[in-house]
Amino acid sequence: MEFVGYLIGFLVVAIAIGAALIMLATKIVGGFAPKFFPTAVVTAIVITIAGAAASWGLSMVLGAGGLSSLLSLVIVFVLYAAIINALVKQPDGNQMGFGKSALVTLVLIIIEVVLAVILVFVFGASMFAMLGGAH
Repeated sequence: MEFVGYLIGFLVVAIAIGAALIMLATKIVGGFAPKFFPTAVVTAIVITIAGAAASWGLSMVLGAGGLSSLLSLVIVFVLYAAIINALVKQPDGNQMGFGKSALVTLVLIIIEVVLAVILVFVFGASMFAMLGGAH
């Protein structure tokens, strides 16, 4: 039961971070930031579920491997852009357009990769030190 509580807490934090990153990427590309709730939060949830389902489905159909991963990356990118275009509206209520949504997606992915690399270095160094690797 305690595990479920930790899992729910992790999901809430991950969705909040994802929504904040969507707001940041939209601000960088589009010059405006969508509302945190409900726009950015709902977009983060839908993107996460759709991306996971698409990746899982492609891995089931194509199997594991380089082509499957590359095709999954392209399809998830297009899916993210389509979802952002559909759910994140400009301040005047119009859609951003698929091209601008694709740029938002690209910036979002770049930010996520940079954060992942930073976290790997920070936690990797601390794990290396805890295992006695640093003398």
